[in-house]
Amino acid sequence: MAKIKICGLMRTADVEAVNQYLPDYCGFVLSRPFKRYISKDAARHLRDMLDKRIKPVGVFVDTPPDEAAGFAEDGIIEEIQLHGHEDDRYIANLKKLTDVPITKAFTIRNENDLKRAAESTADYVLLDNGTGTGEKFDWELIRDIGREFGIAGGLNADNVADVIKKYKPFLVDVSSGVETDGVKDAEKIRRFIESARP
Repeated sequence: MAKIKICGLMRTADVEAVNQYLPDYCGFVLSRPFKRYISKDAARHLRDMLDKRIKPVGVFVDTPPDEAAGFAEDGIIEEIQLHGHEDDRYIANLKKLTDVPITKAFTIRNENDLKRAAESTADYVLLDNGTGTGEKFDWELIRDIGREFGIAGGLNADNVADVIKKYKPFLVDVSSGVETDGVKDAEKIRRFIESARP
């Protein structure tokens, strides 16, 4: 069964919703200037409210390794997700600073992008559209890349069950697909999680 991550939590109401429906992970966007960015203090506050069964993940874009590791070492997050130009050297430096799992997201446009994901030294890889718009990449590009992978971009309650059945990701990662007018929608979160866990 695929793990579920609800990303881009910003408000206490968002945490209350995930606490009710219990995805495996939630995500805090901790790099500026992205629209779902929250400060370190806000992330700490939301983390304190979070059900202990849900793992908090910090989402970073080209953040200095020591800054990203600091969130983990301060106990605000339990995993790190990278969405910028971070390469294997960056990941190696980050692993010297923290022992939390590291996921690297890859924008998938062609088979070469899949090859890069397969060869990454990150603990996990996430196949994504890369734009943060909630649009999907061409899922037909997905092949057996020889390692577990997550899928993000374009997921919602209406398609997630089929995506899990067809592509067998270890993780489905959603943000805009559980929003209404740019704000997390508790009912959409419920529907997404129920669809992903038949």
